[in-house]
Amino acid sequence: MNPRTHKAPLAAICALFIPALIGMRFPIRVTQDPKQDQEAPAIKLKTDLVSVTAAVNDREGRAIKSLGIDDFVVYENGIRQKIALFNTSEEAFSLMLLLDISGSTSDEIELMKSAARSFLAELRKEDRAGVIVFSREVELIADFTDSRSKAESAIAGVATAEATNGHRFNPNTGTSFYDGVYLAVAESPLKQAHGRKAIVCMTDGVDSTSKLGYAEVAKLAEQSDASVYFLQLDTEAATLEALLKPKTDPSYVNLSQSQIKRYYDEYDPDSIDSHRPASTFSPSALRKINGGLYTMARREMRELAERTGGRVYPVATLGDLEGVYKQLAAELRSQYSIGYYSSNTASDGRWRTIRVEVHRAGAVVRARSGYWAPGR
Repeated sequence: MNPRTHKAPLAAICALFIPALIGMRFPIRVTQDPKQDQEAPAIKLKTDLVSVTAAVNDREGRAIKSLGIDDFVVYENGIRQKIALFNTSEEAFSLMLLLDISGSTSDEIELMKSAARSFLAELRKEDRAGVIVFSREVELIADFTDSRSKAESAIAGVATAEATNGHRFNPNTGTSFYDGVYLAVAESPLKQAHGRKAIVCMTDGVDSTSKLGYAEVAKLAEQSDASVYFLQLDTEAATLEALLKPKTDPSYVNLSQSQIKRYYDEYDPDSIDSHRPASTFSPSALRKINGGLYTMARREMRELAERTGGRVYPVATLGDLEGVYKQLAAELRSQYSIGYYSSNTASDGRWRTIRVEVHRAGAVVRARSGYWAPGR
């Protein structure tokens, strides 16, 4: 098959590897609308309330929606807590949808956009949704003050970065996954939202151009009270294929220096290879580094989802996206909001574990595993 006419691999959607690293840019268009606060649920709470969102299913994975406050028991560091706030699955939620749009073909990007618009259509009218897209740059293209139709139109207008000289990847392409999560939890309208909050991110999790790192972004996400869900794309094999192509091939991709450093910091921190140019690595070394980066990315997504009460949904092919989005929308509509004031009044800044139990035969509960206590 002629490589110049072969479609770019699925990895082109979100696992872009480029040799240069430039500064982070957030072209955010957020309008400070005084009506926004009026639209948010009018909940006035003490600042030390610990909020937990719980999803409860039976053993077949079907949502259990008929539970009351007396069905739940919450423990912090093994000590039972008194539930002070309880809302059923009917409570509206605020959601930030993150789309990794780095380097896809026109056919693939249209499929991604169609699935994302269908997901928004699954949400209820009272639910609020914003949209962030990221490649090398990160942008908030729709916020909570926008109508649902305006958000869908914003997604419809999304385009991927243009390549040059017949190649699909260049210094203008990249994947700033960590920066996208940072924007969602620290600088988007989600930060001021009350009630149930969620972040839904479609990506393979392999970052190439973020200015921020996983550890700092993960802690901010854990402190945000938002449950983080990942639609995890499987792009490892396709990415390796692109890494091993001749440099003259339009579908060739390379590792970024930040990826090389992250790999060696994790697996071999004393190695001098962490400073080598990406183009000097052998095919066997590229296989090893690529595999290590994907192992790290999957671990990070799994850890962040577990610590925030979210979930990782594996997506084998882009054709599965719409079905996975539908499954996720059904889960978001069937959750419970629980709040309590911790019996531990120390301002020690430490991680505290949370365990939620349900007194219902066959019930399976998923909630965030803990939170960071306030510091002095």
